[in-house]
Amino acid sequence: MVQTILRPAMDPAPILLDLPSSSFRPCIYGVGAWTDHLHFAYDLVATLKPRLLVELGTDRGESYFAFCQAAAEHRTGTRCFAVDTWRGDQQAGGYDETTFDEVSNHNATNYQPFSILLRCSFDNALDHFASDSIDVLHLDGLHTESAVRHDVEHWLPKIRPGGILLMHDISVRVREFGVWKVWDELRATGRSFAFSSGPGLGVWQKPPANRLPYPIETLLDDADGPASAPIEAYYRNLASEMQQKIAQEWRDGTIRDDDDARQTTIQVFHTHDGIHREEDSAVARVGHEVWKEVLIPLPSDAGAAPLRIDFVSPFTTIDLAAVELRRDEKTLFAARDGRGFETIAVAGDAERHPHHVYLRIEITGLDPQLYLPRIDSTSGTGALTVRLQLRATRDIPMD
Repeated sequence: MVQTILRPAMDPAPILLDLPSSSFRPCIYGVGAWTDHLHFAYDLVATLKPRLLVELGTDRGESYFAFCQAAAEHRTGTRCFAVDTWRGDQQAGGYDETTFDEVSNHNATNYQPFSILLRCSFDNALDHFASDSIDVLHLDGLHTESAVRHDVEHWLPKIRPGGILLMHDISVRVREFGVWKVWDELRATGRSFAFSSGPGLGVWQKPPANRLPYPIETLLDDADGPASAPIEAYYRNLASEMQQKIAQEWRDGTIRDDDDARQTTIQVFHTHDGIHREEDSAVARVGHEVWKEVLIPLPSDAGAAPLRIDFVSPFTTIDLAAVELRRDEKTLFAARDGRGFETIAVAGDAERHPHHVYLRIEITGLDPQLYLPRIDSTSGTGALTVRLQLRATRDIPMD
């Protein structure tokens, strides 16, 4: 019988002491959009003890290594497979080899006996798995409606009857995300539960409705009822605690010492009206300590009134040797020296440091921003691209 203890009235979310996640300390967290669901991922593997788990779309491994950590700590005997090209896509943005190197090293150090990374497309991985063989399948790839439909069509036959499908980003309805459309159709064909926190996570059981361990059984059997409410509140409370922990690590600077703080995410916001929105942005990611050339494609009709460039880079120094906006072969804006860099405004959690060659900025918090001058991007019909030459370092370089 599950023992439930209520917190004081100021924090009513219950603690379900019998769940494995009550003592879970994630090794990888805060590096993607899965932080809100890490504790559920841990409980899913620890209680269900799947024989075969497959993840489609792993990126930096936030969700995948929660599955693996549960398998290792609870000795579930699960074989785990992560399928990804580790090159990014049109929605996640592109990234260099640093991502795969870090994932591969973490996997080899901690989970090599039972975890395999398949570096290939989802379609090319299909032949690795027999029909009706996968106990848990996590789908988190390209999120356009057509891509999700394709993946569901080809991978559902691989899930065993009574097995579990996880679909991430079911609540996101911007930037051509279409997971929610496929999810709404799929949930009508089997038992399901939807976590609404963060970008949303769908949990679906392939018919027949075989009974599963607690808490998965309760969530699926009473999806909108009173029995599932305290479980969802429990996970929501743990997610809030994780977000508070991440925020504290930013405040006290300890995040820069984390093993995963070796990459910088670059987000370019484009606008016609001066308002910068998440849905009107493009991203890329680079590793640290060496010079990188980064090309970030924008929609052909993107506005530059003005472009804003953010760097998610824990307490690092960013040196920029060039900042350009191009349409095909035509350069619409270029800053490659001191005079050009003076036209770029530094704002938010960033400080400009004088340098005779580069635009050097020190990242001091979570929201550093660069603003380019207003640029007329309306002429022409070719592709728009932001080109950056940059280097991110953990300390201020001596050069």
